Amino acid sequence: MNLNESLEIYLKYIKFEKNLSSNTITSYKNDISQFINFLRDTKKNNVLKNDETDRFINLVNFRDFLKFISNFNYSNKTLIRKYSSLQNYFKFLETGKYIKFPLSHFIDSPKKHHNLFTFLSQTEMQQLINSIDTSNYSGIRNRTIIEMFYSTGARISEIESIQVKDIDFEKREIKVFGKGRKYRVVFLNSSSIFWINKYLPLREKIINELFLKQENRKIKKHYIKNSDEYKNSLFINKYGYRLSQRSIRNIIRYQLKIAKIDKNISPHKIRHTFATHLLQEGAGIREIQMLLGHENVSTTQIYTHLNIKKLKSDFNKFHPRAK
Repeated sequence: MNLNESLEIYLKYIKFEKNLSSNTITSYKNDISQFINFLRDTKKNNVLKNDETDRFINLVNFRDFLKFISNFNYSNKTLIRKYSSLQNYFKFLETGKYIKFPLSHFIDSPKKHHNLFTFLSQTEMQQLINSIDTSNYSGIRNRTIIEMFYSTGARISEIESIQVKDIDFEKREIKVFGKGRKYRVVFLNSSSIFWINKYLPLREKIINELFLKQENRKIKKHYIKNSDEYKNSLFINKYGYRLSQRSIRNIIRYQLKIAKIDKNISPHKIRHTFATHLLQEGAGIREIQMLLGHENVSTTQIYTHLNIKKLKSDFNKFHPRAK
């Protein structure tokens, strides 16, 4: 078995056995492929044999790889992910007896740097929302998207995959398909409900108009064949198809520019904003963990760290005898 074959088997394992999300699988694949290509390019021999494996996947070659990637100035977060990708891959090879040397035991990931997250203040969040021109379809759709981000704290992949049938208006909930290929329930505030109800009739009108415009029978057939795509997806583009994550990022970027907010805010940082505002208003860390869909509370505790830094900053700034 060569390295590429072992990678394909591993990717099937994390997809069907570990049930990881498509985004995580893609990241793992890219990280491991980078390592495999490094071995090949440096003539380490890409053949993976049970009796000669330690010659090719071993601590020396791994350390050489670390020196190689140090030239790219990756962020701390990216480096930690690459370590995790390779460590889990090596564990899989060790368990399957593809390699004899327990390489994974000798890998220590870099320590995580707890940087202060960029997020919007409550005033800035209101400024962003109020600056959206809702006199047309795209404006109403964009307002609905941003309201939902702020109401639910959902990930961009979860917002992208929402279908109309996932919304429970009576309970003011949405079932989203998220990280780890799992469903979870997020909650809608009254403002989100208002804008969803305003958006849905316009969305239906767009779809009907698109279908009627398809005078060519071949194109009509194509639309009928893919009807689930544009009939079910909540957020759609001008062609009736589901908005991509890239399009959603562009919408956020555009609306920030219109609002004249000079901050590097991504959809994920609106998720940070959601969590931080809850914490500032008195929500407990366990409650925030559940709302964000974090499996481990340690992932959520970064927001406590974030708020403590802000409190210290405010203390030093405003206390008359702090200086």
